[in-house]
Order: sequence, then C-alpha cells, then structure tokens
Amino acid sequence: MERVVFLCSGNTCRSPLAAAILRARRPDADILSAGLAALEGSPAAEAARAVARERGLDLEGHRAQNAYSELFSGGTIGLAMTRRLADEARRRFPDAADRIFSLGAYAGSPDQDVGDPIGQGDAEYRIVANQVADLLREAEARTGWLYLQTVGIGSDHAGLILKREVLAALRQEGIPARDYGTDSAESCDYPDFAQAVGHAVASGEVGAGVLICGTGIGMSIAANKILGVRAALAGEGLAAELARRHNDANILCLGSRLTGPELAREAALRFLRSSFEGGRHARRVAKISAMDLDNR
Repeated sequence: MERVVFLCSGNTCRSPLAAAILRARRPDADILSAGLAALEGSPAAEAARAVARERGLDLEGHRAQNAYSELFSGGTIGLAMTRRLADEARRRFPDAADRIFSLGAYAGSPDQDVGDPIGQGDAEYRIVANQVADLLREAEARTGWLYLQTVGIGSDHAGLILKREVLAALRQEGIPARDYGTDSAESCDYPDFAQAVGHAVASGEVGAGVLICGTGIGMSIAANKILGVRAALAGEGLAAELARRHNDANILCLGSRLTGPELAREAALRFLRSSFEGGRHARRVAKISAMDLDNR
C-alpha cells in the first residue's frame, strides 16, 4: 500500500481529521497529514479532537508538520482539501504534480472543496468530518480496487501518442499514474518498457499497469515473461474488463495501430475499475500461477 498525504493550509483541523477517518477504514495504508503553512508541532484543534472522539478516532497525539518534497517520494498520493491548495502543492512539488489532487476531484466532484471550520464550533467540524467521509466513500466506489494505488504506464515510440491520451484520461479521472517511458518518438525497444512496468507491478510498486506498442502483442509477450505478471491484450472495454474480472490480469496491453484513443481510454478505465471475481475463476488463475512456478 502506498502513502497518502492529506494537505491543508495550517494542518490543525481538516487534514488530521481526514487522515484519521481514512486510517480507520484502511489500517494497512501509510496515511499522513501535512500543511502548506503549518506551525510545526501544534496539536489538532480542540474541536477537531472532540469530533474525532465522537467517531471513535484519536487525534490527541497529532502534531502538525509542514509538507516537504520527501513526503511525496515513490508513489505517494497527495489529497488537498481545496482546489486552490492542490494547485499550490503542485507548484511547490512539481515532481509529484501528477499525483496531487483535490479530495473533491479524486472523488469525482472536481468543483467541491472541503470547508475550513477553523475558529468555529464542534458543529462546523462535524460538517467537515461528514463531508470528508462522504468524499472518501465516493472515491472508493469510483476507483474500485485501484483505490490509493498508482498505475504504471509505458510505451515504445509507436505507442507514445496513445499513451499520452490514456495518461490524460487517467489524470482527468483522478487516477494517479507513473510514466515509465518512453518520452520520445525516437525508435526504441518495447521489451525495455514492458520489463520496467512489469517489475513495478510484480513487486507491488504500482497497483496495475498499462503497456502500449504498435499492436500490443510485443508488450504482452514481453511482460508475461515476468513472474507474477498477467498481461492481457485487449482492444475495447468489455475485453479489458473481463480480463480483470475473470483472469485477474494486472497489466492491460493496447495496440496503437489497432485501437483508437476513445476505445483505449474506455478499455483502460474499465480495466482499472474492475476487480477479480474469484469463484470458479480463482481455480483457473491458481493453475496459471502454478505454471509460473513450474517453469522458473
């Protein structure tokens, strides 16, 4: 599980509450809060602590910290309380700009900001806590199994333009993505990028992958050489969705010469929002995994 950093301005009310709410739902995740102008070491506001206690959460030990670049290393996701704060965080931390969103945008409501209750009573803090909890539920329902995980994406020169289309679609939907190259139209070798994304998926560095070459065939052959990868070539939405639901595929392969931008965007989003159904499919996927081990 990757790190999530909730961002607000002073870090004494909204982001600690948000972090505590999500931490209760996802105890396996590394969840922090930070401010863009925090007074280091300050406790959470008393009203925030009171509302947290009402929810069975504990903010008594919270101490404010300012956001710094190292917090956003690796695949860390930043969720800011407002659009303005998200914009400011992207300016301060440009290397993580594609992984910083407003909480509203991540939940599919890009115009929604979380109100600032500082200096107000418990009732206003309850409104904020309820708003944050609702947005987190919407985000979980919207992004499904991928929630809080980054997508690794790669292409060769033939897939570069389509990769940019898919990346734009993921970012528009609030899905964090890490680009493993190529970033040039100069001729290159697809196995290099299949290996980079495949190892990232197999190691858990990212939650899933998308690979694009001219036909998608070379990428799928190369990626499936990596133990733990199940790469599926699919050119439209239903095939991509069923690859995840029935085959537990963790990498989607697309062919830029066979699949247009609209179909590619749909395929990627349906793939990433689907989850493995298990049941009779689990037995079959287990046999595939056993073949992996037999052939090591």
